[in-house]
Amino acid sequence: HEPAPNRSLIFLFLTGEEKGLLGSTYYTDHPIVPLYKTIANINIDGISSFDLFNSVIGIGAEYSTIKEDLIEVLDSLDMNLGSIPGEYFYESESVNRSDQFAFMKAGIPSLLITEGLQYKNTAYDKGIQRMLDWNRKIYHSPFDDLNQPINFDAVKQHVELIYEFTRFLANKSEAPQWMSGSPFINARLRTIAERR
Repeated sequence: HEPAPNRSLIFLFLTGEEKGLLGSTYYTDHPIVPLYKTIANINIDGISSFDLFNSVIGIGAEYSTIKEDLIEVLDSLDMNLGSIPGEYFYESESVNRSDQFAFMKAGIPSLLITEGLQYKNTAYDKGIQRMLDWNRKIYHSPFDDLNQPINFDAVKQHVELIYEFTRFLANKSEAPQWMSGSPFINARLRTIAERR
């Protein structure tokens, strides 16, 4: 990208998430760049493929100022920050279900960006039902295959959102900080003190 971002980026492809965040934990135990110099982790655990969306869920964002950064980018894209509906699963449970959690435990402000349930062409109730049905009947099953319909406009929208958010963080002068009372602050302070 021209001009180059102010910060370096690492594109990390992980494995073993479902077996206990094995790849992300291995990386945080053996980082390429010291953990205290890593300002953020943006986890991508799937890309929207159902419909264009008007809202985004930032899983884990509530623990750090990365939430304000996400809101600023969403505002510029005429989108809003949604939340996980109770029918889906509790927000507190969702944080530790994907690789962002390993980075959070290592003291790095992190989030997973997923599409919200305010779709452009699907009513809210139908969007929730579609997501619930897909999670119950298809996700992590033999039916989760290349025969699934893909809305490539939604894929493009999600990729562009992640690109804009990554570019925003890479060029921002201030790094995201943990919120007061966050359970991950001490891990960050420890890596800074140990220069690890």
